[in-house]
Amino acid sequence: MKLADYHVKCINVPAALDEQLVVALARTTDPELGVDMLNLGLVYSLELRADNSWHIEMLLTTIGCPLTDYLEMIMKHAMALVVPDAPVTVQFRMEPSWTPKLMSRAARLTLGVPADM
Repeated sequence: MKLADYHVKCINVPAALDEQLVVALARTTDPELGVDMLNLGLVYSLELRADNSWHIEMLLTTIGCPLTDYLEMIMKHAMALVVPDAPVTVQFRMEPSWTPKLMSRAARLTLGVPADM
């Protein structure tokens, strides 16, 4: 699978790293739900910047999410599996709003979310 299959907006992401990034980011499991960030639809964008740093934008499901420090840590760890020496920043955003429609079919089945939600 590719990042685009998870609706991740990719900016300057080398095609050669796409599948490796999917595998790495699929390890970023939400501790409350047991589903990874990609399948939950929380990874909004991934950008390789001109200075070879990476910038990740993630959606939050609720304002004031108490897990942002943890989510940032696991995202940085996952990125280090693919690009070990590159600096990574993680930015959390509330727009666009996250909805269950952003979840993959696998996440919906795991969490018992109806397909039409």
